[in-house]
Amino acid sequence: MPQKDQKKSTQSNCWNCALRKKGGVNAFGICTWWEEHKEIPADIVDKGCNFWRDEWAQKVIDKFDGELIITRRF
Repeated sequence: MPQKDQKKSTQSNCWNCALRKKGGVNAFGICTWWEEHKEIPADIVDKGCNFWRDEWAQKVIDKFDGELIITRRF
């Protein structure tokens, strides 16, 4: 795997996602992106998905209840 692809996959896999919570039936955890939380499948946990978030981004989303409006002053 090229280094660029390897870096992306280690950053965006389920293990490093702020939406992953411990628990569930399997050792891979639960994805909290969905209203009804879902078990993370074995074939997805190492490669991740399009909903991946780092912890900082998730803290901002939680603090502002999903709404963040930025105004620019020129």
